[in-house]
Order: sequence, then structure tokens, then C-alpha cells
Amino acid sequence: MARALTAVGALLTLAILGLALAVYLTRDEDRIAVDNLLSEDITRAIGTAEDRGRDVDLGRIAKFDWDQVLLVERHATRAQVSEALGYEWKGDLEFQTGDMLIFLRSRQVARFADYRGEGRFEGVRRPVARFDRDAAVFRVRGLVIRPRGSPRD
Repeated sequence: MARALTAVGALLTLAILGLALAVYLTRDEDRIAVDNLLSEDITRAIGTAEDRGRDVDLGRIAKFDWDQVLLVERHATRAQVSEALGYEWKGDLEFQTGDMLIFLRSRQVARFADYRGEGRFEGVRRPVARFDRDAAVFRVRGLVIRPRGSPRD
């Protein structure tokens, strides 16, 4: 009986080590995921902006340190995002539900969110528009979201 338990324990140990090795070899440490809370905050602010009679100021919603935001249309490719960033985009795009907002600090990705509402961005450069923090203010009228100022090219 002791031999059988030892053999099962050894096989179980080998299986766990094999699984750990598979995870280690297939990991992608640099992959970043969408900030769900930020996505919800942005979507809520846009959804209620017209009723509140207020513009959506991303600087007030995204209270962390950032200096620019990229507004990326939903169907933009990874290559288009990478070109706008100037380096390889390593964010997850698989579950994106709407346009994406990539917040940059000194040209590096600080966080990113996706807009999950029914509105549509207009009057912005496609597939990627760049806004400085102080210009990232949007007016919402009838499910149309437009920049209050002009995007930075």
C-alpha cells in the first residue's frame, strides 16, 4: 500500500511540475488587461452627461497620473494601435466592447479602458485620435460624443 501511495504521489508531483512548466513557458508577462472599474466610470459618465448638462472630463474621471489619452476605434488593429503608440501594443483586445481609451504617462501605457455604452464618438481622427489631458473633454448630445476641443495629431 505504501508503494502505491508513493507512486501516486510521485505522479501527482510530476503532473503539477508539468503544469507549472507549461504555464511558465506560455506566459506573456507584458500583457496588460483592461481596467474594468475605469471602463465602468467612463461609460457611466458618458451615459449620464446629457441629463446632467455636463461635459465628460476624462481628467476628472481618471484620477491617476497621465498626460495623454488615445481614443481608439473598436475595430482598430493591433498594428494601428502599435503605430500610434510608437511601440508594440500589448493590451488585450479580445473582449473589447467599444472604443478604447489608452491613457499614457510619458508616452507609456498607464491604463486602458473601453467605452461600453451605446453612444458613438464623432469628430475625431480614425482609427486613433490623441488628446492631451486638458483637452480630453467630451460633449454628449443624443448618443453622439464629440470632443469639446480638437484632438492632438
